[in-house]
Amino acid sequence: MEKLAYKNYENLLSKELTPFEYLKIANNYLSNSFYEKDGREMVIRALAHKQHFEPNQKLLKNLVRKSGLYPYLNKHFADVSDEHKLLIELNRSSFDKTFVYHAMQAKTLNLLQAGQNVVLSAPTSMGKSVIIDSLIASSRYNKVVIVVPTIALIDETRRRIFEKFSHDYQIIFHGSQTITRKKVVFILTQERVNERDDLKNIDLFIIDEFYKLAYQESDDDSRAIALNIALSKLLTISKQFYMIGPHIDSVRGLGNLNKNYVFIPSEFNTVALNINEYNIGGDNYPEKNNVVKSILSEYDGQCLIYCRGRNSAAKLANFLNNNIELPSNIPKDFLDWVAENYGKDWIYHRALACGVGIHHGTLPRAIQQKTIDLFNAHKIRVLLCTSTIIEGVNTVAENVVIYDNRNASKGINKFTHNNIAGRSGRMNQHLIGNVFCLERIPPNDVESRSVDVPLGLQGGNTPMNLLAGIQNEHFSEESTEGFSTFINDFRLPLEILKSNSAYSVQKLLTALDFVEDLERTSIDNLISQKTVDSSSLTIIVKFLKLVESTPLQRLRIQHEDNNILRHRISSYIFAKSHPDYLSSRIYDVYNTCSDVNERSERTEVELSILRNIFQYAVPRALNLLQDLINFVYFSDSTVETKGADFGYLMHLFENSHLPSVFTALEEMGIPIQTLEKLNAERFNDVRIEVILRYLRLHLYKFKDFTNLEKSFIKKAII
Repeated sequence: MEKLAYKNYENLLSKELTPFEYLKIANNYLSNSFYEKDGREMVIRALAHKQHFEPNQKLLKNLVRKSGLYPYLNKHFADVSDEHKLLIELNRSSFDKTFVYHAMQAKTLNLLQAGQNVVLSAPTSMGKSVIIDSLIASSRYNKVVIVVPTIALIDETRRRIFEKFSHDYQIIFHGSQTITRKKVVFILTQERVNERDDLKNIDLFIIDEFYKLAYQESDDDSRAIALNIALSKLLTISKQFYMIGPHIDSVRGLGNLNKNYVFIPSEFNTVALNINEYNIGGDNYPEKNNVVKSILSEYDGQCLIYCRGRNSAAKLANFLNNNIELPSNIPKDFLDWVAENYGKDWIYHRALACGVGIHHGTLPRAIQQKTIDLFNAHKIRVLLCTSTIIEGVNTVAENVVIYDNRNASKGINKFTHNNIAGRSGRMNQHLIGNVFCLERIPPNDVESRSVDVPLGLQGGNTPMNLLAGIQNEHFSEESTEGFSTFINDFRLPLEILKSNSAYSVQKLLTALDFVEDLERTSIDNLISQKTVDSSSLTIIVKFLKLVESTPLQRLRIQHEDNNILRHRISSYIFAKSHPDYLSSRIYDVYNTCSDVNERSERTEVELSILRNIFQYAVPRALNLLQDLINFVYFSDSTVETKGADFGYLMHLFENSHLPSVFTALEEMGIPIQTLEKLNAERFNDVRIEVILRYLRLHLYKFKDFTNLEKSFIKKAII
């Protein structure tokens, strides 16, 4: 059934159907809820080939109205009837007079404005975030929380909300910020929701990509657990919620949480997709590469290519660099800056010089954002992405190539495949998108069409670190009894389980055994120093390899006899600054490697250590080590020794040798290399809003900044 609309479209182009017959079929489909999606797609395709329908303009306009695509009436027809004009005005946004809602947007907004809780499951192109802006603009809500899955999406959402609403609302997106105004919009990841203790009396919360409440097909469920804990917290302090995500058929478990809601599983499509299947074997990269080459030669327009990971993207970039000429209009100063700071042989630099962008989670944030800007501005035509494309990065692409049917080593299901394909086309920009599936399309399955919410589906297998973080009112009867028994027998206090919920119970107990086996003299030595000596470093590295084995394993530095992690941590602690450490690592790469690809791969590993290990794994592990040492050795109230405090080390790694408020600026897209020039003692205890105001007033007076650096700052603060 999925190809019904496309077959009729082909018959129209081959003249087996007349335009009138084509529209008649579309009308019949639109009158049947089972085929409504196909009817709407046929109307969209008719708009893309409007020249075929000149004698049938009136009928086509009526079908645009019937399909609910009200914005397209104004956009694609010079002359509309009074009836259609009235329909357009009835669906015009009250806060943005240039914007007209389509039928599903209007339906969803009306439900929310009536005070209903809504879970909207719809295609990527539907325009779900517009409803968020409309709700904020209504001034009905004083405190709004928007939960997004990544820091990249925090910044993207922050820019949009700040531009429209900063005059009425304080925008809080970083842990260093405190509430200073009555009306606030919080834009946070689930971890940041759980860390804040000032979230109270929330009028509305939104969870973007709500399907991430379910456990994903990975070895690490910590983020899904954190999101369920955040959901539990928000449900108890909020009056209303709106959850949005890709199209599914059902949500299981949410109804068990004592909140009424309307679930809208909509297939409302605003663009049509041409699906091209190639059925190439997953490891047949020569054939895949040749197909990509032919696609880029045959199809114009912006092209996103989804790859399973950074290594796959690097190999494809090398192939494209050597086998196809692509238009490129990359600013020379940016290319030179990348080469100077990360090396000219890094695949990102070499690909960009040839007109190919690369986007993945390990890249420095300033480079991630600049890459998206270059792609959306058509400075580069091809963008190679990893799972970042699935997580809502805002790009405009007419063409999407699904190069791999995997995410890292795990296969993707039909749901994820559809989510990637949905990045093709964009309402009001591309009526028709092209999707090229190089491998066999995953089969439909019931599981991938439903989202299970663990918070509402508690049972014998529910992780104890999830139960430790949720609100009492969300415990099921079975969980209450089981958790009570567990806590009575557990060797650690509940607070340690709560504050370290990223770790499984088994991992916590293994870590406890490690700490209990340490010599008391080693503990005293470890906690008595501001930084670390050799013996203390040995303890930290061993502990890190024990509790953070999964991310270390991905970099192949988890083994006991591997000294890379020890050397990197020591070098970072005693480095003058983050850029100095990075420069020394890049210098070492170029002095010890002569092969271009090896230099590039080692550069990527160094960046991955900085992002995934230093900024996340190390502070998380140090927090656990601190808690365990204080529990095992200093919980006795008669002990006068202060105990362990690794705050300095955690701050050093988490904030890249900078004041904590500067991490907010880095997340906004200002490179750490640029921030080093700003770093001064007067900024140590200054709120982010004050720094931003200072930068807006004095940016063009700074003599030490290049024009490129000023452009990074300007993009971040405006």
